[in-house]
Amino acid sequence: MKKMLPAIIFLLFITGSQFAMADAIDWNTLTPAQQKVLQPFQQQWSQLPEEKQLRLSRGAERWANMTPEQRQNAKQRFQRWRELPPDQRELLRARFEKFKQMTPEQRAALRKKHQWYRNLPPEQRKKMKQRWDDATPEERNEMRERIRSMSPEQRQQIRQHWMQKPMH
Repeated sequence: MKKMLPAIIFLLFITGSQFAMADAIDWNTLTPAQQKVLQPFQQQWSQLPEEKQLRLSRGAERWANMTPEQRQNAKQRFQRWRELPPDQRELLRARFEKFKQMTPEQRAALRKKHQWYRNLPPEQRKKMKQRWDDATPEERNEMRERIRSMSPEQRQQIRQHWMQKPMH
């Protein structure tokens, strides 16, 4: 049970759900599945802030509904998170906060771009990353502005052109 706790906490962090303050949740109103997952919190449950109780109870519900494979994936993601240096974790937290501030449409567009990138062949992703890493901050800003002002068709053409350019 204690092995699942870090994964649950990580899931709560990555979901980024913001909950309105609600009445405190009595331990006895939790489902048996939630109580099982949250057992390490039982002694301190009544002292936890209402928002944390709500986040934990919802996280426990999600955990209980996961397949064994999903749980394993969550544990692996949490392990990778724990292995990151503190400055990298802080950077990711800041990016996540920025993501939470986006509109649903902006988030959907970002997810779509990310999926497009993940679907590229590994050598193309490597080439794109290298090109970005080699660019100066000014060149990066110029690329961003140029791409923002393009139509979707123009963006696709520039991506194809960018991928065909020889590396330095």
